[in-house]
Amino acid sequence: MASCHRLAPVTLFLQIMSSMTAFVSFLVLSVAGAAAQISTPEPAAPPAQQAAKPAPLSQSDLAQLQVKAEAGDATAQGVLGQAYRDGNGVPQNDALAVKWFQKAADQGDATAENNLGIMYRMGEGVVRDKEEAVRWYEKAAKGGSSQAMFNLGASYYNGDGVASNAYIAYAWFLLAQDAGNPAAQDAVRRTAATMSRAETADALIQIATMYEKGEELPKSEEQTVRWLRKAAEISSQGKVRLAIHLLTQPDATHNYAEALDLCRAAAKDYAPGQSCVGYLYRKGWGVTQDSTEAVKWYQKAAAASNLVAVMALAEMYENGEGTKVDRPAAFMLLYQAARMGVSGAKQKANDLLARLNKAELKQLDGKLRDRKFDPKSVFAAVQDKPSS
Repeated sequence: MASCHRLAPVTLFLQIMSSMTAFVSFLVLSVAGAAAQISTPEPAAPPAQQAAKPAPLSQSDLAQLQVKAEAGDATAQGVLGQAYRDGNGVPQNDALAVKWFQKAADQGDATAENNLGIMYRMGEGVVRDKEEAVRWYEKAAKGGSSQAMFNLGASYYNGDGVASNAYIAYAWFLLAQDAGNPAAQDAVRRTAATMSRAETADALIQIATMYEKGEELPKSEEQTVRWLRKAAEISSQGKVRLAIHLLTQPDATHNYAEALDLCRAAAKDYAPGQSCVGYLYRKGWGVTQDSTEAVKWYQKAAAASNLVAVMALAEMYENGEGTKVDRPAAFMLLYQAARMGVSGAKQKANDLLARLNKAELKQLDGKLRDRKFDPKSVFAAVQDKPSS
């Protein structure tokens, strides 16, 4: 689940506050239809996920299960493992429970994968290994287990087998709730109470990204757009993220108008939204092509150090696109981008520097000095030469 630890576009993962008073530490570990719950005392009762225990198994039932399980039936293997874990019709035996859960899990049975994770989490029938528990929860969650989604949320919330991260925990609680897990409703409510609207939108974007990449969750265009639309209702970042997704689809022509509306709405208070509007004007997507208007929007975004806008504006200044040719200004933008770590910006600045005429070099010298830069040091930096 490595991608859960990466920032999605436009800074997705936000570091969540370390102190959260309510909902301090609970972990609901679900086994098939029943749930094992561990909680610490807190002001409000912890969320309950208590379903009815499986019906008692008769010797006839067990005999049939054994035959099917021995024949490789994953469902029967999982039920038999549950019977051994609960002591349902057979002597309670964690080692045999693990054996049958493992066989079913190896065949991709999501319920068994989650149950095996629980055994590792609790140290029942195996050496306790919280990291291994999380790995099995991840497999089960991708297979659609709402209990595993919840258990992942609890693991991230409590730092149980993974680094504590309330932001990722919230995303998994949302997914568990969406999958119909009753305990997740309270978990979502409690966690959401500590988060801002922007953080909530970021979690929705992260879920969409998980569906988009198909790593933590099955790849799904429908689910990607669904969760991005939820984020777009809450934040400007969500609007731009949805617009970008719509614009990058194979047949995006019919999405141009909606993308423009989304970016315009976000542009009121969000530099990436301004950059997006500039891009659409430059391309003529959803609007009459207008390079001059594109420059205006890029200038707004570049003033807020939006690097996409900075690079686009540098190119437009260099080529006189929508504005007069101003290669010294283009160099200044490229140098700004290079200093902020934009890949390729330094090389572009160096290439442009080599093409400036004497008048432009003199103009650039003045611009740099006005910004309190030493021209020789700047030129040496973009040329990878030691300054003298």
